Amino acid sequence: MLSGRAMCRHLVSLDVPAQKIRRSQDTGDYVADFFVPEMTEPVAPAKEWAERIKAALPSARIIDTHDTIASWRPGQPVIYATVIFQLVEPDKA
Repeated sequence: MLSGRAMCRHLVSLDVPAQKIRRSQDTGDYVADFFVPEMTEPVAPAKEWAERIKAALPSARIIDTHDTIASWRPGQPVIYATVIFQLVEPDKA
C-alpha cells in the first residue's frame, strides 16, 4: 500500500493533479482533495475527479465524493472537491 503522499505523487504523474491525499490507517481508504490554493478559482466537481481516478487506476473503487460549493459567489462554483477511494484486487473491483 502506498502512503497518502506517495499516492498523490503517483496520481499527479498520471495527470490527476490532487492537491493532497491522505490514507486512513483504520480502513486503508484514500481521501483525495482537489482545490486551488486559497480557493480563488473553481475546480471540477468531485464526480469528475472520481472518473479520472478510476480511469487512471482501474483497481480503484470509489467510496464517496463531496463538493464544497461557494454559494456566495456568482455561479456557485465548486471550490473544494473530495474523493474517497480504495485500491482493491482486480477481481474484486
